[in-house]
Amino acid sequence: MTADTSSGQGETRPHPIRIAFIILAHHRPESVIRLVRRLHQPDHHFYIHYNLRSSAAEFQRLVDELGRLPNVTLLERHKCTWGDLGMVLGALKALHAEAQEGFVHDYAILLTGQDYPIKSDAAFRERLARAAGGSFMEHAAWPIPDWERGRAIKRIENFHWHLPFPNWARPLGWPPSRQHLTLPWKRKVPGGLHPYFGSAFWYLHRSCLQYVVDYVTKHPEYVRFFQHALIPDENFFQILLMNSPLAPTVSKHCLTYVDWRPPWPGILTMSDLPRLQATDHLLARKFDPKTDSQVLDELDFLAQRP
Repeated sequence: MTADTSSGQGETRPHPIRIAFIILAHHRPESVIRLVRRLHQPDHHFYIHYNLRSSAAEFQRLVDELGRLPNVTLLERHKCTWGDLGMVLGALKALHAEAQEGFVHDYAILLTGQDYPIKSDAAFRERLARAAGGSFMEHAAWPIPDWERGRAIKRIENFHWHLPFPNWARPLGWPPSRQHLTLPWKRKVPGGLHPYFGSAFWYLHRSCLQYVVDYVTKHPEYVRFFQHALIPDENFFQILLMNSPLAPTVSKHCLTYVDWRPPWPGILTMSDLPRLQATDHLLARKFDPKTDSQVLDELDFLAQRP
């Protein structure tokens, strides 16, 4: 927790942890709106990237409902396709915007429009304050024999050419895995960085955010390399930070709860509520109000309890 000297009398007192929420979404603007309203506090900030492949009408709804809030930034949109660099670029746009503001927030949390808080704002701040400058991001150094039977390294080692995937083709059942071509060229991460893999979602302290922005600014070849990787959101930040001097400050424990059951991940419902209450995670995914909106209502109710 950092110091606040705004009293004007010279003493220092800790201020509440301030959070920048980076929300990546591609559909269901009503879920994004509900998410922001639930997390909203005047000293937090919300950076939202809404996939350009989604309709202009959906994005306009976000503009109408959230655009006038002073602590909401609707980022310039770009197209994201399954497995390409789109999610990473969305996060980087948010981090560059945060850099322009002087990194005034203590932490940034990366989440999607189908995530939802399972703890109160006070619990968020208290948990991150206890981290004392530490960050949370799932990571494992390669080799990882039990991940994709040891073949996950091909995500970055091979050359992947991502194909445009027209919206009209979705009902035809063309799976996302066919939206790219793979060429078995042997590639190495620029700078000789050792490969790491992990979850796409993280809770990074200001020190890590500053390091990421500084590194990608000085080394644009690092970003270019991942333009031809597969699912780079599960290794881009891991490789960069776990090869950095800040690696000892990054916990393997991600604070987003996920249940890996079909449809990968599973849609959380009221039957999951006991586990959501018992866990020490702060967010969970995925939720779908069309499947079960009651669980969201119940989480809202529980967060209001002292």
